[in-house]
Amino acid sequence: MAIATATLNYDPFSRSVKVPPSTDGPALEALRACPQLRGATTEALRIVARQSTLRPVSRGTIVAAQGSRIDFAMLLIRGKLRSVCRSENGREISVEVFRGAELIADSVIAPDAPLGNDWETVEAGVMLVIPRDVLLGCVRTSPEIALAMAAALVVRLERSKQLATGLALSDVQDRVVSRLVALGRQDGTPGPEGLLIRNRPTQQELANQIGACRETVSRTVSELVRRGMLTPRGRSLLVSNQLLLAT
Repeated sequence: MAIATATLNYDPFSRSVKVPPSTDGPALEALRACPQLRGATTEALRIVARQSTLRPVSRGTIVAAQGSRIDFAMLLIRGKLRSVCRSENGREISVEVFRGAELIADSVIAPDAPLGNDWETVEAGVMLVIPRDVLLGCVRTSPEIALAMAAALVVRLERSKQLATGLALSDVQDRVVSRLVALGRQDGTPGPEGLLIRNRPTQQELANQIGACRETVSRTVSELVRRGMLTPRGRSLLVSNQLLLAT
């Protein structure tokens, strides 16, 4: 399946080992785990699985470029994907970050709208590439899927509004705290001391997510660690109850 990009004239998955078209195995399991598709019947999901393709992706792959129009949806099975906006001077900001089991179906809803940002993998992983007409067929058999997809878009819009508001009204420390608290509440494991983020973002990733430079983020995180509000634990990060109550 050709994948259209604005600045890349090749299939962005071509450098990875191709995986044969998916069967009722991992593809169907991934579809069942997707929150937006919970209203679909097993048979409808089985049809989608059989007509979609599993693709391995390496870190830093641009799966779709700004300005392109794509004819497929993406379901992350493993890894992390971000929507990134880059300026001419080289600065960038991660507008959205997606993790496993998240469906990105912008092209299904608005096929003629060009992408506003690059879609780039943050981690190596695997995604299920779903042709637009195949996903539309599933939506037609289970209309409640459309409502679930619309609800997911509302959540994404709210996150974008919070990002824009934070950039306009908050200083760097407030944005660092807000982002770490949001990550803790979204992906963290609750405990007596706070929320444990098991795969903490790097300082550069955090800087990209809040529109700041890495050096400033580093100083802010170090100060929060010194005050006991954050506690690094190997690759994990504990967001303390004190910090949670302060936001």
